[in-house]
Amino acid sequence: MKRMLIIYPHWPPSNLVGVHRVRLIANELYQLGWNATVLTIDERDYEEPPAHDTLRLVDPRVQVVKVRARPVRHWFGRRGFGDIGIRGFSALKNRADNILKEEKTKGSPIDFIWFSLPSWYPALMGKSLSKKHAVPFGIDYQDPWVRTLGRQEVGWNRATFTSLIARALEPLALRNVALISGINEAYVEGVKKRYHRLDRIPFVYAQLGFSHQDHHIELKDFSIPFSLGKRTFVYAGAHWSMGAPLFKIWLKAIAKLHKEDMIPEDVEFLFIGTGNPALPGIQEQADDLEIGNIVREIPNRLSYLQVQQILRHSHGALIIGSTQSHYSASKVFQCLLTAPRVFGFFHEQSEAASILREVNATRFFAPYSPNKSAPETQTLVEQKVLRFLDSNEPWEPNLEAMEPYSAKSSAESLIEGINCISPPH
Repeated sequence: MKRMLIIYPHWPPSNLVGVHRVRLIANELYQLGWNATVLTIDERDYEEPPAHDTLRLVDPRVQVVKVRARPVRHWFGRRGFGDIGIRGFSALKNRADNILKEEKTKGSPIDFIWFSLPSWYPALMGKSLSKKHAVPFGIDYQDPWVRTLGRQEVGWNRATFTSLIARALEPLALRNVALISGINEAYVEGVKKRYHRLDRIPFVYAQLGFSHQDHHIELKDFSIPFSLGKRTFVYAGAHWSMGAPLFKIWLKAIAKLHKEDMIPEDVEFLFIGTGNPALPGIQEQADDLEIGNIVREIPNRLSYLQVQQILRHSHGALIIGSTQSHYSASKVFQCLLTAPRVFGFFHEQSEAASILREVNATRFFAPYSPNKSAPETQTLVEQKVLRFLDSNEPWEPNLEAMEPYSAKSSAESLIEGINCISPPH
C-alpha cells in the first residue's frame, strides 16, 4: 500500500472544526489503498478544552504520532504567540524528517505529504521536507489564507497585521508544492490568480464531507440543554464578522414576528458555540430586542458528538452563514443528516445554497442577495421562519443526492489528484 504523511497540529480530542476535515479524509484512505500517518501536537498543548468523546470517530488503522509544542508565551500579562502551528513548528518538522527517513530505510517510504490549513505555518516546512526526501507535498485550504478584510476590520489592528503576514508567507509555503486542494474552488481562487506558475499542478476541490457513522452515536451521560415544554430550534457554530450582519437581520426578523404574536409560545431558539469577544453576543442582542425569553445562547463550544445529539433531538436546525459567496457547505451536510428540518440563511450564490437546491431542501431557505435592501431581506427571512416553524409544512430532502460530497468521495478526489503528479527530482 502507498503511504501518506498528514501534518496537522490538531487531532481528536481537539474540538476544532478543521479536525474533522483531516479526520474524515484519513479514515477513508485505507479503503483506497493508502496507509495514513497523522503527525500532530499532543493534546496537552492545546489551548481549547478537549472533547475526548471524539476519539471514537477515528479509524484505528490511522497511525497517529504526537509531539509536544512550546507553551504559549505571554508578555506584560498579554497573550503573545499562541498559534499552535508556530509553537509546534520545530517539533513537527524534526519528527516529520525522522519519519520520512526511517520509513524509507525500512522499505516502506512515504509517497505523499499533505498539509491542511489553518494553522498556516506548518506548510512552510513543505519545500524543505520535499526536497530532502524526494516526496511531493500538497497544501489543503480549509479557509483562504490571503483574504480581503471586511470594512469593520480595516485599520491598524491585529486583522491587518495578520493579513500582511499572510501575503508574505503564502508564496513561501507554495514553493515546489505539487498539489493544491480546497473545500471549494472559491477558497483557492485567489491562489490561482496570485501564482500563475501553479497552473501546471493539479487542483482538487473536495468538501469537508461527511460520514454516516458520525451521526448515530449516543452519549449516555450527556444531558441535552433544552427548556422543558419547548420546541427547540438550534444553531450550533460560530458567530463571526462575515456572518454578523445576517445574524442581526435574523434577530430583527424574530423580534418583529414576536411583537406581532406570530411566534408560537412553545418555541425557543438555542444558539450554541457563538461566543465571540469581538462581537456583541447573541444573548445581548436578543435582550436588546426584547426576545431574550425565546432566544437563548450557550456561548461556549460543545463537543462534535454532543452537538450531533442535540440536533437529533431538536425540532430543527438553523444555518446562518456568511454575506460572502464563498460560504462553504460543511455545516449543511451535518444538519441535513441529523436534524428533523433545516432553515438556511446565507448567500444565494454560495456552494451551500447549491447543495440545498441539489437535495431539494430549499423550502426553508432564505437566500441572501447583496442587491436586496435590508428590509427586503428581513421580510423574506420572516416568511421563511414562519414556514419553518409550522410543523405541517412538508420536509422531504433527497439525502441520496449528497453522496458525491461524502468523505469517501472527497478522499477519492484527493487520491486522483495525487495520481496526476510525479515525485520531485
